[in-house]
Amino acid sequence: MSDDAEDPIPYPLPANWDERGMGAVSPVAAVFMALTAAALLVLGATCAVRGDVLWTVFWAVSFGALMAGLSVSREGPPRRYRGPVLMNAVALTRADQEPPDSWVHFFRQQLASWGLGWALLLGGAGSGALLVVAGARVVERGAGAWLLLIAPLVLGTAVLVVCGVIALVAAFRSASFGRIPIGIAIGRSGITRHYLDAIEIVRWEQVRAVSALGRDDRSTEGARRVRIERDGSAPWDLGVDDYAAPPWVLYAALRYWHEHPERRDELSSTVAQRRLGRWCAAGDARGRRMGAERR
Repeated sequence: MSDDAEDPIPYPLPANWDERGMGAVSPVAAVFMALTAAALLVLGATCAVRGDVLWTVFWAVSFGALMAGLSVSREGPPRRYRGPVLMNAVALTRADQEPPDSWVHFFRQQLASWGLGWALLLGGAGSGALLVVAGARVVERGAGAWLLLIAPLVLGTAVLVVCGVIALVAAFRSASFGRIPIGIAIGRSGITRHYLDAIEIVRWEQVRAVSALGRDDRSTEGARRVRIERDGSAPWDLGVDDYAAPPWVLYAALRYWHEHPERRDELSSTVAQRRLGRWCAAGDARGRRMGAERR
């Protein structure tokens, strides 16, 4: 069967994958949240200077909670999907070992955005600073009972800071030229999963099945996943909402070349890349069309 005779995507859209889920809030709403957070920080600093411990703690917690909400408010599926990239596999490694394929089709994963990282980092740091000042005031007054409340809150702000740093590292790895990215690579030999600090390779011969895991019935929220069952190992569950390519295309690519070993010779070449390009165009067009219908 020729490429032109095939459907754009060889498999039907998995059940309950037809929605992109809750999108990001509008820029106006995000700016309003940011200004409100700045006002809360100013109020907290004012109370801290006056020595008002109760209100300092209140404004610190409010600021941290709002910044945590702001961090995810702009997260959501991409406005426009991007297809995989045909690239040299050595560029995805530290060149300390020979990859199984010279050229691969790389699906980039976007674990976090810059906004997510900075909002968590600033929220945790700002709240933590206010709480530390409040704790110092409490110690000066000899009211140590307040520390039973303040100490756990400070630990909570430390968690926000750590999460913010991790998110910024992930965003840096996802967006910076010359850095080893994160995602899934498909080649003639098999599938390679690139983590932040590790690489895992699965040969096509080790893959038993590729299946789509939909959301709960009647729900448009939650992760869309692809399960790769492997011989001798636990299955991979890939959250495809984090990828720059259309989720439907990533699922179709993994399943198609698993079920069609006679066509794996076209992998690592422009033949498969053009096929993926047609699938991405069809998947992206469907997503934009459905988004327009919902509006």
